[in-house]
Amino acid sequence: MKKKKNDLQISLFPFLSILACVIGILTLMITAIVIAQIDPEAVAEKVETAFEDNEEFQKQIAEKKQELEKLRMEIQSIKENPKKSIDPKSKDQLKKEIAAVVKKTEKRKSEKKQSQAIQGQVVKVKNDLAKLMKDLEEAEEEWQLMKDPEKFATMVVKQSGSGAGGDLEPTFIECHEKGIRVYEENGTHYEVPTAQISGHAKLKALIQKVAREAPYRMWRSAQGFKMEARFIKREGSNVTLKDKKGKEIKLTAIQLAPGSRNVIRKYEEARKDKRPDPEARYVIFLLRNKGYSAWTRVAKVCQGLGCRHGQLPLDGEGEIDLSRFRGS
Repeated sequence: MKKKKNDLQISLFPFLSILACVIGILTLMITAIVIAQIDPEAVAEKVETAFEDNEEFQKQIAEKKQELEKLRMEIQSIKENPKKSIDPKSKDQLKKEIAAVVKKTEKRKSEKKQSQAIQGQVVKVKNDLAKLMKDLEEAEEEWQLMKDPEKFATMVVKQSGSGAGGDLEPTFIECHEKGIRVYEENGTHYEVPTAQISGHAKLKALIQKVAREAPYRMWRSAQGFKMEARFIKREGSNVTLKDKKGKEIKLTAIQLAPGSRNVIRKYEEARKDKRPDPEARYVIFLLRNKGYSAWTRVAKVCQGLGCRHGQLPLDGEGEIDLSRFRGS
């Protein structure tokens, strides 16, 4: 009798694949646990053991150890006996190194000397150039003088007329290209650059003094005595003056020098015509051709301080002679 064929068949493939995956996962977990538990020192020991098994490697290590030990012995020997001769090879190498250092040092010294020499030459050239520029300026001045001697001739400043017995006592300020030159009463002078004119304390003090003393002048007696005072009045032949301290000075007209008597007549003429009293003390600007910039600045200072001023153009570049300009 024949057996009946089973109508249903069971497949085991899904079960096997799941089993394979589980086995793989377990394998990875075991591997990770083993790696984590590995001791680094044990690995190093194993590596060292492996190196020891290598004869050639051991031979190289031994040679290096011998060289190192030899070097240690030499160092120790030198420390114990510094005068002991050094190994010829080391000595030669040391000599070469010393020679190289000496050579570099000499080279640097040579370069330094060359640099210093060049710097010295530069300084010398600068000094020579400055001297040449100065000589050139002097030569140009001499050339200009040769071309136009009158331009550089000394210019004498004096009052109109004969110049004798003048009635003005001005303060002279020369205006030139670089600034101003202030002439003082004692015959000296000082320079003020254009940029410093507006704030120059000494210059301002002088201008204030001139403005304050404008009514005063120097009077001369017939015997040659001088009196600094201002004119008050004349009644007949009697003249009254007043000094800076307010003290009145009374004298006769005949006691005054001719120039001072002439000044009194000018006071009387001005008062008769109802004009201001003539002032002897004010600023006169001696204006050079290239002194306009300096003049505008110093004139502004005079205006701000209430000081009377005038100007006298100079036609030339020569020296200025003020010896003929004297008070009365």
